Amino acid sequence: MNTDECAGFEATRIQQVSALLIPCFAYVAVLGIPMEFSGIIDTYNVGTSTATIATTIHVSCIGLASLFVSLALSRLNPRTTFILGIFLAVLGQIAMLVSPDLYAAVAARGISGVGEGLCIGIGFASLAQMAGGTKLLGYSPGISAAITLSAFIAVPSANALIGPRAIFWMLLVGYLALLPLAFKLPSHRLKKLAADISEGAFNLRSFCLFALCLLSSMGANTLWLYFEQAGQNAHLNYSQIGMLGSVSMLACIFVPPFANYVFDKTQGITPLLTVCLIMAVTSRLFVVPNNIIFTIIVVAMSCLYLFVLAYARMYSASFDNSGRTTAAVSGADSLGMVVGPIIVALSLNLDSEFSPLGDFGALMQILCIVPAALLLLKRRVKGTQASS
Repeated sequence: MNTDECAGFEATRIQQVSALLIPCFAYVAVLGIPMEFSGIIDTYNVGTSTATIATTIHVSCIGLASLFVSLALSRLNPRTTFILGIFLAVLGQIAMLVSPDLYAAVAARGISGVGEGLCIGIGFASLAQMAGGTKLLGYSPGISAAITLSAFIAVPSANALIGPRAIFWMLLVGYLALLPLAFKLPSHRLKKLAADISEGAFNLRSFCLFALCLLSSMGANTLWLYFEQAGQNAHLNYSQIGMLGSVSMLACIFVPPFANYVFDKTQGITPLLTVCLIMAVTSRLFVVPNNIIFTIIVVAMSCLYLFVLAYARMYSASFDNSGRTTAAVSGADSLGMVVGPIIVALSLNLDSEFSPLGDFGALMQILCIVPAALLLLKRRVKGTQASS
């Protein structure tokens, strides 16, 4: 692995597990949005547009909290931040379980989102600071996908036993089980490393990677939020749509080893740009009203976007082992899930057809060319200066 990673903190195995497993579990809040969405609708008997308010607040808080970690990393104690994040996530789940109305539920999702964002930001930032952490970052989306797949399988049965808030019970139990791991994360040594190098680490490369991930997320995650409606447009029933979601998550589990292999061979921005351009094509095909095409495209896009997440996290750690860029990349993913749907809701009419949705997704992926080109130019200029 590169020299940046070798300069990182020599963490113990349990410290690596802590920094990897907790944010991966917290990321289920993003991948599992459809379950949360359904839980809110069934619990409070509200429409989809009303339930969207709670999920939007939730995901926004995740993204903003991750960005806060990126900006304030050199002043944060990782262990304390981890514990605070889990405490807020637990508090948010408890509040959700006892919320009497939607207004209280919105506040509960906001509290939970802040906690989950802190866990995601500080966990992945800490991995970026650890020797060997770059490879683990590549595996992180696959672990989140595996946990989410388990939830997709378990939650429907749990709903029949304990009601529509089963997903929030599952999250509560998970965070309580993971709490002891939060105390294993080091504080002073990682904090010193961040303070030494992070002030100048977030530069043009960091901003360009953040922009690329934000644009890609706006395109891919907006389509994901319309997954159920697009599936019906492709003549699939609810059962088939649910099965397709589970199959796509299962396929995603096998992406990280491939992403690690590609990163070891290239360690550049070209694979990210290539995958984004492929997703521009699949975004157009996502809205084709054909069940076979839709099934293939959903599985393909899930794997492609998971590759983007895995590769971007590894790439961020390769040139900035302070962890600031890695935390920012995680925030970009969550914010894209908010910004993209808002733009679509305000500017597109999807009542008669879904083709504008595919055009939007394709445009966002094509726009990734701009930050990718700046990253390539930055690398070429740096190489020229080094040779001279």
